[in-house]
Amino acid sequence: MSLVGARHLRRRPGGVLLVLVAALALTAASGVALLGGAVRTNKISVIVVAGGTPRIAKIAKRATVADALEEVEVAPRPGRLLSLGTAKVLDPAFRPVTLTVNGLRVGLDRPLLADATIEVGEPPDETEAVVERKVDLPPPPMPDVINGMWHPGRPGRALSRKGAVSDEVVSVEQPVAPLPPAPVTEKMVALTFDDGPWPGTPEFLRILREKDVKATFCVVTRLMKGAGLDMAKAALAEGHHLCNHTVNHDVSLPGKPQKAIDEEIIGANTQLQDRLGIKPAYYRPPGGKLGPNVIATAKAQGQQVLLWTVDTKDFTKPPREAIVGSVLGQVKPGGVVLMHDGGGDRSATLAALPEVIDRLRADGYEFVLPDAVAPVPAAPA
Repeated sequence: MSLVGARHLRRRPGGVLLVLVAALALTAASGVALLGGAVRTNKISVIVVAGGTPRIAKIAKRATVADALEEVEVAPRPGRLLSLGTAKVLDPAFRPVTLTVNGLRVGLDRPLLADATIEVGEPPDETEAVVERKVDLPPPPMPDVINGMWHPGRPGRALSRKGAVSDEVVSVEQPVAPLPPAPVTEKMVALTFDDGPWPGTPEFLRILREKDVKATFCVVTRLMKGAGLDMAKAALAEGHHLCNHTVNHDVSLPGKPQKAIDEEIIGANTQLQDRLGIKPAYYRPPGGKLGPNVIATAKAQGQQVLLWTVDTKDFTKPPREAIVGSVLGQVKPGGVVLMHDGGGDRSATLAALPEVIDRLRADGYEFVLPDAVAPVPAAPA
């Protein structure tokens, strides 16, 4: 400034002050400051690289990385975790976004003090892991009503692939198919005794013990009191099985209301459970009388209806020889023999029983329990 100018300023101090104030205001408004003759700016240049595309922005010094991303309209997305089967989003932030400023890892709240390059790394989505499980496939069910003995079916095996997080089933391979049940065709026979416990039941147990034969006793549960209960316990203790033969042996049960059917079938199961702690596999209808409602009630109780292939008709009190001849004349592989240990005088049946056992064994028959038959043979590998 010249001396003339200086003198002029001194003469008009008010005007000079206004000029200086205006200049400072203009400098502040434009982001430029005068310091020791140098010019400095409050803005910095930022290059944001996202998806391979650079974007340039001018932002205020000390603004954050998040501010810079917002300025260039970049909203990075974390890597998501997707389900294996339907690609459903299981975790929207499974893999975090990576951010670097000039090559150094930072967070969104990192302030920027100078020109910088921000690189945004968006991780790809990932699919959940696969879990393989071996699953047993149940065999087809047994028939609701059987006369002779059946081999239960055999389970199959499948390989299931599921999502580890979602549990979505992706595929199921069936390397081994289940096998259906099948009638017994081997030389096996089952002895069954109805209408006990009875005063003669201990003698039946004695003969079976001596002959090493296991049998099925179809019990009328109202008789399981006092000595009758002791007989039922003895039969179980010696390895015999019990069968539900109703509470009162009502042969007219199929024609009665459902309440009466429940009282006889479910009631007998309740007594067997309460008094002996068992639930038999089979229901035998009194007199062999059946109807859809009776079958359905037994099935709902988890029981098959067990009929027979050999009826000795010993309840008509035929002689010993007739009972033996009836068994030998009707028996076939997988057969079920019906005899009685209760309901009247069973002395002829008792007399016939040892010979029946001996003759059947001599003919190659094995005595088995119907609910202990092995499953159908497995298919060759």
